[in-house]
Amino acid sequence: MCLKQYCAITAATLCLLLSASASEASSATTYTMTATEMTALDSRLNLLLEQTRASRQALAESQAALSKSKTELSKLKTESIKLQIELQAQSSLLESANKSLQASAREEKRIKRQRLLWQIIAGGMVVALVKQ
Repeated sequence: MCLKQYCAITAATLCLLLSASASEASSATTYTMTATEMTALDSRLNLLLEQTRASRQALAESQAALSKSKTELSKLKTESIKLQIELQAQSSLLESANKSLQASAREEKRIKRQRLLWQIIAGGMVVALVKQ
């Protein structure tokens, strides 16, 4: 292939490529925005940015409150466990005191019966001595 033919083929190829890209460029839609539309779009964007900031702030506050609540809940659970242990200890002491009180009541009844028996025996001896 000679240089003339090579240059002709290259030129033809470039013309085809340029015409193809020119037709693509002409088929692309161009939108022109008015100043009012631009202002409205800018206002909407600013509003969305402000809402995003507010949402992030609210989220941060909620996360902080949640963290504080979790800490408080943990403390309360620990305190609840301590109080349950203390309640069980007091319940055990109360049960022990109740058993001791019941044993004392039984002992008191036994002593009263024994005293009554000795009084009857002593009274019987006195009567027997008086009769002699």
